[in-house]
Amino acid sequence: MDGLLRLVDDLRALRTAWEREPFVSAGLGDFSDVFSLDAAERLVHSGLPLTSVRLFRDGELLPSEAILRDRGSNARSREKLADNAKVTESVGAGATLVLEELQTYSPEVAGFAAALTRETGYEADCTAFLTPARARGIAPHYDPVSVFLRQVHGSKRWQISAPTKRWPSRVEAVDPRMPTEPVLDVVLKEGECLYIPRGFVHVGETTDEPSLHLSTSLRSVTWETVLRSLLAAAAEQSEPLREALPPVFAEFDGGAVLRERVDVLTEYLAGLDWSRISLRQFRARQSATPYVPGGLAAALSRSGEGGPNPAQ
Repeated sequence: MDGLLRLVDDLRALRTAWEREPFVSAGLGDFSDVFSLDAAERLVHSGLPLTSVRLFRDGELLPSEAILRDRGSNARSREKLADNAKVTESVGAGATLVLEELQTYSPEVAGFAAALTRETGYEADCTAFLTPARARGIAPHYDPVSVFLRQVHGSKRWQISAPTKRWPSRVEAVDPRMPTEPVLDVVLKEGECLYIPRGFVHVGETTDEPSLHLSTSLRSVTWETVLRSLLAAAAEQSEPLREALPPVFAEFDGGAVLRERVDVLTEYLAGLDWSRISLRQFRARQSATPYVPGGLAAALSRSGEGGPNPAQ
């Protein structure tokens, strides 16, 4: 468990709390081999795509055009990049910096995310949040995925409330007037990690020191996904389930028509050999190949073993 044990100190506690309650793990040790403040700075200065960089201040998203890099008239690519100097200036003015899809741009984070996918079967996505001292970045919200907040630098206070809807499948705006039950109020310090189940409303603000944390989300496989797959398989095997509704279907007795098709589906499901159905097909595939030092040099060496390349 090279991935999960970088985020939790007790796997049994995680199994008990999974999608039910938040909790904090402490004493997780150094994390600089995966991500650090220096790594964040190198990424910003490398010129990340504008779509992967966001800035917030007091809960409001700042316009991306304010950090657009001027690439001149001779740029070979039309891709918009974030200007590192403008990003740094915005952070100095109190904005929270968000770096998204880090598993795409950082080999170390990619390896970490790949380990999590292997261990859990879930797709892992990593985002960094850098917030100046005494500031609030993103407004209260919830995520449709479970997240782990690994504190990398400094500290941050988190206030977590019970979900307004359990296990949501999509994000809706949180109404600040709607009362929610407080669940946890904690200051997360370096070397600690906070697990927040999907749907739990949360908001963070820094203390007297700045904060950098890596947010790792695990996109859960739900029973809805599994049952949708079974329905699609049933339609492939059963002609009545592929039949189109009649042109004037709105005038039909919907209840009677639906009952007929539900009976067909029930008959199909009753005939399945459940012992041959595997959930392994729903495991997420590794999105990126982990970084292997010397990989390019080894590839060049292999390419020379077969003699001259005719294409040269």
